Amino acid sequence: MDLAATTVFFLCLLWITIPYLWYPLWQLAFPGKPLVINPPTFFPKVSVVFAAYNERTIIEEKIRSIFASQYPQDLIEVWIGSDLSDDGQDDIIRELQKEYPGLHLHINAQRSGKSATINRLVELCTGEIIVATDANIIFDEYTLVELAGPIISSQATAVAGTLTYGKAKTTGTTATTERQYLTIENKIRQSESQKYGFCLGMEGGLYSMRKSAWQPIPPLTFMEDFFQTVQLIQNDQQIYYSDTAFGYEDVSTSLQEEFKRKKRISIGNYQNLKRFRGLLLKKAYPFGWIFLFHKILRWTTPQALLIGVLALIFTPFALPTFMGVAVLLSLELLFYRGAGPLVYFCAMNLAMLQGYLTYLQGVSSSAWQPTKRNQNEL
Repeated sequence: MDLAATTVFFLCLLWITIPYLWYPLWQLAFPGKPLVINPPTFFPKVSVVFAAYNERTIIEEKIRSIFASQYPQDLIEVWIGSDLSDDGQDDIIRELQKEYPGLHLHINAQRSGKSATINRLVELCTGEIIVATDANIIFDEYTLVELAGPIISSQATAVAGTLTYGKAKTTGTTATTERQYLTIENKIRQSESQKYGFCLGMEGGLYSMRKSAWQPIPPLTFMEDFFQTVQLIQNDQQIYYSDTAFGYEDVSTSLQEEFKRKKRISIGNYQNLKRFRGLLLKKAYPFGWIFLFHKILRWTTPQALLIGVLALIFTPFALPTFMGVAVLLSLELLFYRGAGPLVYFCAMNLAMLQGYLTYLQGVSSSAWQPTKRNQNEL
């Protein structure tokens, strides 16, 4: 019994550490060669599209950041899909339309969810390049240039941008932990892009792609960015990761808000796992093993934690292990204001487990609520 439990425990430990430790170390230790992107010699029309629901507090700053771009103004159009906002957001957009002729507003007839809204916007837009973003992602003056440049100047079909979170106000906040995680994740994406010609996961808040390569997002899909990523890889298209195409996000410092966001992400993860599981064998290398080690093992970490803890109970080292974890949690709660790395890890895996259970029950709506940002740490 002890031997079997110990074996299961260490297998689960390996399961957990591959996506969070060994795979990142592998990519960071052996990065590919930086791709040389020549400056574009011309600029095609770009269509910036995003869904927005009750984003009154950020929508004007968002729109102005797009039109403040160094990209030729007459080649920029912005399509915003309002999912029946009722906070005055649409009135602000209408007022800004007087200032920006390239700004367009589409209002859904009923709450339709993000994916359906974006599908409609892509049908309406006329640009050669689509720039997908979120209402709360602020551009700098070179964001559009950097998102379009690799598509114009190379064989890339899509470009994954770099999201940067606002600086947390206190040490040890949820935002700080999430920002540290995102920094490492961006380096992994960059390494994948350099070595394999694609990165597994474009940030939904900031990516671009040729409109001709776009595929309509299936109904009730939560993670439309990952859907577009994998359908491009499925069709042997290149995805370039740009570490100079920046978007700035003022992330919430509330653990509760981040919990809800991770739960929603988890639902979308399992939708895409079911949708693309066949590619694990059809494109075993490099896509299949990257999909497994980078994503699938991470998505299923909650299950590994449950199995591992149950197995640990029957091992001879159960008591000292539980005591060690309790001490680490106590020290973290003592010295961190809010969620430190260990608390954050546990909370986010609980959120992913809830997302998995929701996925099993079935999804009937993809309507969403905007994340409450700049919240005090709870």
